[in-house]
Amino acid sequence: MERDFFKQYIQKHKDAFENEALPPNMLGNILGKLEERRLAENTLKLEATQKKRKLQYTWLAVASSLFMVVGAYLFLSQEKNELTATPPQIVSTNNNNFELAPISPLEEVAPTVKSTYAVKKQRILVSHQPKREAHQEIYAGLSDSSSVANRIDAIIKASALATLNEKMKAELCKTFSADNNDNVRLAALEVLSKYANDKYIHDQLVAGLTKQKDPIVQLELVKIMGNSSNPETTDKLIAMANNPFTVDAVKEQVHYALLTNNN
Repeated sequence: MERDFFKQYIQKHKDAFENEALPPNMLGNILGKLEERRLAENTLKLEATQKKRKLQYTWLAVASSLFMVVGAYLFLSQEKNELTATPPQIVSTNNNNFELAPISPLEEVAPTVKSTYAVKKQRILVSHQPKREAHQEIYAGLSDSSSVANRIDAIIKASALATLNEKMKAELCKTFSADNNDNVRLAALEVLSKYANDKYIHDQLVAGLTKQKDPIVQLELVKIMGNSSNPETTDKLIAMANNPFTVDAVKEQVHYALLTNNN
């Protein structure tokens, strides 16, 4: 653009360049005018940029204001809906003062009361219902001759009971006496040992001193019954020690129990 202006200036003053001498500082004047034009153009560009930025800031302020107005409207609308959802009712007190109480629709209160009553009734029935199902499950497991695991699981459940009823005592003693698996009999003995002072269970354990043939079961049984001062128990322990088929470890346990009782 500077060259075009310089070219136009020369063509316009061509005669002066040819016929007249150049005025002093001619090139400086031309360059000065070029600099003035450049400054003017830069000023226009700067003003245009400032106007554009100012317009952007204006739109941003308008958008922010609009967002705040919409948010305030939604907040107030929500509060209005909450207030209208539960209309107050005037209730008179003994002091002739009036209080506001929320009105609850009848169709909303009735199901709640009904469900609460049903839950309480159900809890009462459950709390007073005998634990028959647990006992029946144990009885079924003890009688399952096809699965050792089920019988042992039933014995574990029986050990978790706070007390044993008469039928449970009989079933566990039957398992201890007649089950064909040594591990099942040993598990039953562990449960029965907790009730060794019970007469029925004590008699069954004394009978086991003669019936049980597995050394592990015999060892545990001697440890349980070795402290008994019952003459019948002592006789059976002596017979076990004198039996040639009794292993040495069991005989040593019997001798230790008899010596302890004599002292």
